[in-house]
Formats: sequence, structure tokens, C-alpha cells
Amino acid sequence: MLVEMSPERFGVVFQVAKELPNVSDQVIESQDCTRTDASDLLRNLRRARGEIGETTVGVRFRLASGSGEEPVFASSMIEIVAASEDMAKWRRMLEAVCVSLGPEELFLRSGYREEEVREALNSLS
Repeated sequence: MLVEMSPERFGVVFQVAKELPNVSDQVIESQDCTRTDASDLLRNLRRARGEIGETTVGVRFRLASGSGEEPVFASSMIEIVAASEDMAKWRRMLEAVCVSLGPEELFLRSGYREEEVREALNSLS
């Protein structure tokens, strides 16, 4: 799997992920994930966000081809590398945040409408 998105679309995903600490353990566990999984996702996204600069044209999510593979932080393309299982967990947790908050609260907390969020999250599939 290789998914590329603009820094702006990545910003939508990041805003949703920032809400993970605010959802209950029940919501996260309902997705067969742990609080550690949620923390790992947020840490990875924060690291990538910190690397985005004026010359960055996109963020790439790529499946790891081997163990211990490191992401690439080039100036034009930021890369997030993860195992297939982790990518699936990330997608489920982000979806659970949306459902847990509901459209109005999602907008108030993220600044994005549900349709915008869904579009960004769907690109991770």
C-alpha cells in the first residue's frame, strides 16, 4: 500500500488523531487497539507534521517491507512507514474518533466538517 496526500489533507488526518487522547479506552479497545497503539499513531503523525515545511508537496504512507525500516523525511515528501497491521489499526482508531465525537463535536474540535474528514480518512484505505 502506498498512499500519498497533500500536506493540507494530512492536516485533516492529524487533527482527528489529536483527539485520540480525549476518547475513552472503550472506544479504542472496541477497535481491537490499545492506548499504546493510539499513542504510537499520534507520535508518528506528530513527527511527520514537524517535518513538513514550505517545500513539502506531500505525505506518503507506505507499508514497511522489512523490520526496523525507518521513515524518510525528505524536504519535498514526508514518508510514514508502518506494518500493514498498524496501518489498519490507525484507520480503525481514526474512524472510531469520528463516530465517538459525532459530526458537530468533530467540527468543533478539528475545524473540519465530517465530509472533509471522511474524504481524508478514505484515502488511507
